[in-house]
Amino acid sequence: VVFTEHGQRFMDYLKKQHPAVAAHLIEVQDMGADTAVMLRERIDRGELLVIVGDRTPVHSEGRTETQSFLGAPAEFPQGPFILASLLDCPVYLFFCLREGKRFRVTLEPFANSLAVSRAERRQMLHTATARYAERLAHYAKQYPLQWFNFFDFWRPAPTKAEHRD
Repeated sequence: VVFTEHGQRFMDYLKKQHPAVAAHLIEVQDMGADTAVMLRERIDRGELLVIVGDRTPVHSEGRTETQSFLGAPAEFPQGPFILASLLDCPVYLFFCLREGKRFRVTLEPFANSLAVSRAERRQMLHTATARYAERLAHYAKQYPLQWFNFFDFWRPAPTKAEHRD
């Protein structure tokens, strides 16, 4: 699942260089009910959905959790965890790390399900983002030159007023 608003050049490159891979990408601008239904259908067919978990939303207000990351508070998106909760599907963490001339792919079980009642959602989101931040920090410390983010990662989340500007 690829949010294309800020990655169109990457998408164009991927489509040109790897059309078979690009054919399986789901390009979205926002996550509405129709997108969720389509994702549920793909899960039911046995497909895997991959969502980048360290990119905070550009346009939403308050859809992040502040967690400690590498010694400083950082914002992590709630979206992947909310979606996993609504779709009631297993969640895995996926890391692809270069080791010399080869790549090591790690797939870690994260949760069999994140589905919870509405009353439990706030706690689930806090716990899930904290666990994710810890695992991301673990790999960032082991491979410090391989983790990067396209945004100012430790910048506080924008306020509602900043979103309107």
